[in-house]
Amino acid sequence: MNSRRDFLKLAGLGAVGAALFPRVGKSAAPVFQGLEKGKRPSVLFLIVDDMTTTLGCYGDRDARTPHMDALAARGVRFDRAYTQFSLCNPSRCSFLTGCYPERTKVFDLVTSLRVALPDEVTLPQHFKNAGYTAGRIGKVFHVPDPKTKPDVTLGVALHKDQAILDEAKLAERSEGDLSDPPHKSGREGNQYNRCYAPSPHPDKDFTDYQIAEEALATLEQFKDKPFFLAVGFIRPHTPYVAPRRFFDAIDPTKIAMPAFYQSGGEDRAKIPNPALRPNNNVFRFAAPSPKEAREARRAYHASTAWVDSQVGRVLAKLKELKLDENTYVLLTGDHGYQLGEHGLWAKQTLFEEGTHVPLLVAGPGIKPGTCTGLVEQVDIFPTLAALAGLDIPKSVQGMSLKEQIADPTKAGKPAVFSTMVSTHTKLMGRSVRDERFRYIEWDEGRAGRQLYDHEGDPHELTNLADLPQHAARVGQMHALLAQHLEKVRSK
Repeated sequence: MNSRRDFLKLAGLGAVGAALFPRVGKSAAPVFQGLEKGKRPSVLFLIVDDMTTTLGCYGDRDARTPHMDALAARGVRFDRAYTQFSLCNPSRCSFLTGCYPERTKVFDLVTSLRVALPDEVTLPQHFKNAGYTAGRIGKVFHVPDPKTKPDVTLGVALHKDQAILDEAKLAERSEGDLSDPPHKSGREGNQYNRCYAPSPHPDKDFTDYQIAEEALATLEQFKDKPFFLAVGFIRPHTPYVAPRRFFDAIDPTKIAMPAFYQSGGEDRAKIPNPALRPNNNVFRFAAPSPKEAREARRAYHASTAWVDSQVGRVLAKLKELKLDENTYVLLTGDHGYQLGEHGLWAKQTLFEEGTHVPLLVAGPGIKPGTCTGLVEQVDIFPTLAALAGLDIPKSVQGMSLKEQIADPTKAGKPAVFSTMVSTHTKLMGRSVRDERFRYIEWDEGRAGRQLYDHEGDPHELTNLADLPQHAARVGQMHALLAQHLEKVRSK
């Protein structure tokens, strides 16, 4: 192929392809007015581990998330944002480089992005190279990157919340509840089938409180200079633990349950085997009863409410220091999450719940709005660079969302893409989602296909892939996915 135009012509995509595979341009100045004259804007990038769209601002009736809802109310909420890989390390490598997983070659929890991309400039590096004071606190990268060296790097002791879970489980047993005995593990200590519990511990004993404390101190340190600060919170990642008051605020009998746990259940007969991962993140040894499933959803919401309170502390400090007047704030989860839909729990799926993520952007000059266009987490890097007026590296494969932030009614992408490795079959799965349909194929279709029509089936309960009347659409979606893979692998 001699040119981008020739590629699009061969692919038969035309104008749609031009939007799907845009040229990456540069931004010479901050996008929005409202900044202090002569000052470069700062960036606060908030990442919440394993948090899906269970927020009040996304319409979740069980959510208790006033601080993130307030952030959404003063900025742009992207209603249809999608992860590129529903697992921590691959997802973070993707949005921290602006590249799809097919280019980062990271498909697991242990591979460094430097194996395939030894010289790629990451998002924090890009800001530091541009003269920003840069920092990362808590969990930002999953596998530490030796080449990304911000001015401030503060990790986190992940064992603290596990110790709180162990203590809570011991208290349960001392009160006569022997229903969840510990299973010994040489590497991790005790493991429990149900990885959730409220705790009487004070706020200061929890991991996310300490992450917030470090963020507050760092904002004080950075307040007199343009900064890029990434803060990665841990909950609601398992274990779902939080101070007891966050559990008490949610009535478990009123928790909304997915179709799988409702009367009549859900027929999973037409779902390919690779799509149905084991529930070893939440219910490690045995499937939950309906009561346990309800308790787990309540615990997840309680943990989300807890982390919301810590996000609130950081945003309050930003306002107290008057940094909010000159700082763009972007908040996201690192991927989607299953909470019993299709009988599945946790991450590593290609269903809507496993790939749909929250994405909120607020800051000077940004007017409140809601964008319903399709966007991806791979777009985060170029978006933050554009907001700050930085050049966008040519290696970045995402597109800046500055037009959608300035005018949320503008269209998003014609399609978004996600990749996954099945946990139990080890087969590669890929998904393409357009305005109406989601198509998934496992092992290039040899191990099964899925097609869902979101117009009448938003919870993806009816797989249409094998129906003759949808054969043409399956072929079109397969071709669209193949064209995407050719493009992102070749760059």
